[in-house]
Amino acid sequence: MPMKGAKDLEGRLLTRAEVAELFQVSPSTVTRWAEAGKLPSVKTLGGHRRYEAKAVMALVPQLIQEEATSIMENALFTVPAMYADHHVIAVRQALLAVPGVEDVLASSAWQQVQVTYEPATVSPNEISQALERVGYPVGDGQLPPSPSPLPHAKDPAWDALGARVTKTNLHDLSMSGEFRRY
Repeated sequence: MPMKGAKDLEGRLLTRAEVAELFQVSPSTVTRWAEAGKLPSVKTLGGHRRYEAKAVMALVPQLIQEEATSIMENALFTVPAMYADHHVIAVRQALLAVPGVEDVLASSAWQQVQVTYEPATVSPNEISQALERVGYPVGDGQLPPSPSPLPHAKDPAWDALGARVTKTNLHDLSMSGEFRRY
């Protein structure tokens, strides 16, 4: 639905996508603003957020300026225990739950994680501790160098390394003892 002028929005409740279009940001940014209390919202019975158009329009200049001044940084971590796709999923879930972490690119082939984070909210040390809490301690970095930043699409390391582990081998699981059954 194309957005029109501010008068067309009077008295409406906007969806996340409509607010994102108004601000020219991603929908996840709108959710982040709402969770941080910067953008007032109400929840529908289905659990979806809606935003009062009048309140959104009043906050447009302030939120755009805050977003422009928010500086994101990148950190690259070597994670030797991350050797298969299910480890990548676990690492991504754990790090995306950390406040201040914006994006996580993980490669099980390179055993590296690139984290885009807001330094005012979280530090690389706190990110490293979050990795360690979920069982993926940061290593010493003695791996083949990877391209920086990690690619968004296909990971070229798999072409060089060949084999790719996508699931836990059931035979390995049965041989590994009770503590490994999950």
